[in-house]
Amino acid sequence: MTGPTGLVCVVGSLNDDTTLNVATLPAPGETTLTEGRRLASPGGKGANQAAAAAVLGAQVAMVGAIGDDEPGERSLAALRELGVDLAAVARRTEVGTGLAVITVDAAGENTIVVDAGANDSLSAQEAREAVAAAEPAVLLLQLEVPQDAVTAAARAATGAVVVLNPAPMPADPGPVRDVLPLVDVLVPNRSELGRLAGRPEPTDAGEVTACVAALDHAGSVVVTLGADGALCFE
Repeated sequence: MTGPTGLVCVVGSLNDDTTLNVATLPAPGETTLTEGRRLASPGGKGANQAAAAAVLGAQVAMVGAIGDDEPGERSLAALRELGVDLAAVARRTEVGTGLAVITVDAAGENTIVVDAGANDSLSAQEAREAVAAAEPAVLLLQLEVPQDAVTAAARAATGAVVVLNPAPMPADPGPVRDVLPLVDVLVPNRSELGRLAGRPEPTDAGEVTACVAALDHAGSVVVTLGADGALCFE
């Protein structure tokens, strides 16, 4: 999987996405009807990162795991069409490809429920060996695969720019905080930033700045703010 300088390596999830459009997101206990047709498509935070980088012209290698099933094959086919190197995507026979159900309201806000499936089987050894072999210039990470695989990948990425989208944030953010010194670019939303900083979710630029200052992280931070854009800290 070794490539020329400039290789982008993604260690992360491959999911089968089902997207449902609604007027408003349902409240707890509420049943809401969809508007329009449901959309089934390949997804997963990792696969989406790989696809986006490939569309932008980067040479991309994907590291992850799928089930031995039709959704997994669809995921591979979509990435293969974009020229993504799939040599380090493992196929599991004992568990299915990950599944995500995405609900999107009229304003574009969304909720996502994920069944990790095969994503949860990616081992630290697999991640470490794949990243070491790839020798990437950039390593893209998220948290839809086990934390130990994420940490192992970051440690193996000698000389690479390591980018972490800390989602979905686990109930205990401690292991995520532990990997921050290995990360060059952190890309959280407001909720994730607050959790990592051990503070309430920030509601304005001043609170965002205070949360960023509280992190044990010397690299860049890009805080996504939904419809309000993003704040960048160097």
